[in-house]
Amino acid sequence: MKISIGSTLSELRKAKKFMQKDIAAKLSAYGIHVSSKTIYNWEKELAFPNANQFVALCDILDVDDVLWQFAKIQKGSYAGLNQAGRQKVREFIDLLFESDRYRTNPDTPDKPVASDEIPQLYRLYDIPVSAGLGTFLDESGYEMISAPSYVPESAAFALRVSGDSMEPQIKDGQIIWIKEQQALCSGDIGIFVYSDDVYCKELVIDGSKAFLRSLNPEYEDIEIKDDFGFKTVGKVVA
Repeated sequence: MKISIGSTLSELRKAKKFMQKDIAAKLSAYGIHVSSKTIYNWEKELAFPNANQFVALCDILDVDDVLWQFAKIQKGSYAGLNQAGRQKVREFIDLLFESDRYRTNPDTPDKPVASDEIPQLYRLYDIPVSAGLGTFLDESGYEMISAPSYVPESAAFALRVSGDSMEPQIKDGQIIWIKEQQALCSGDIGIFVYSDDVYCKELVIDGSKAFLRSLNPEYEDIEIKDDFGFKTVGKVVA
């Protein structure tokens, strides 16, 4: 294990476009008075900050995972996550703060949040599901969003529709809410993977044949054939 305090401090400072004198000035707000020469010595590891100075530096440089940042030790909430995953965690935390329901109340810090006050949070995939032509759904690309009050608890995630083939019921650009289930009945609108493309369509079963149907009559039915691979992702519930 290699602990890199000096070089890491330097990289973090430069990433924020701070000069060494800027760090020294910001430390004064914490009651820590050092010169830019001291910052230089810390970065070159000719000297090291004490505990108070180090904590202040982490705050100034927005370090929220000291073990990983300075020693590449995977432990705690971020364990096993790459940089993109760590960013997702931070975004989720920001969303909790935005809900204003999980903030610490200084008067009653241990008071639990009532269950009916907890906001529903869902994955919204940033690659549009197609309501016209099928597009591949990248399951790693999503953001967390809160759900409107009309979304049922059975919903598992959200998708943004692209295209007009499900109009007038589902508009281009509309966010739809999906309940995960492996089978749907004829007439249900759902999300399907067919021939490696993702569709928002109505499932139509006619005897021994099955089709993916658009609500817009300008689009032709897509017949589901065994050779192309078919999977039901879930049902549109809102």
